[in-house]
Amino acid sequence: MSIILDIDEQVLASLPLQPGERERLMQIELACRFYANGWLSLAQGARMAGLDHFAFGAALAERGIPRQYGLTEAQEDLAHARRQ
Repeated sequence: MSIILDIDEQVLASLPLQPGERERLMQIELACRFYANGWLSLAQGARMAGLDHFAFGAALAERGIPRQYGLTEAQEDLAHARRQ
């Protein structure tokens, strides 16, 4: 599924990003915010951001968002480790 955001051109022009970087950064920012709100697990946030677990954890740390580590995350980590 795709979502299209309608953002004012002047606002986009004020961002210090190239056109290709804008979409990518917005995807990561939304995933981080949704994770911080508790709407996504770490695995879901990483998938939404298009990052692996480690890179998504680094993106969270860059934004000062603490990792929430509970039973769901432990089970996801175990499942991921078993696939490796």
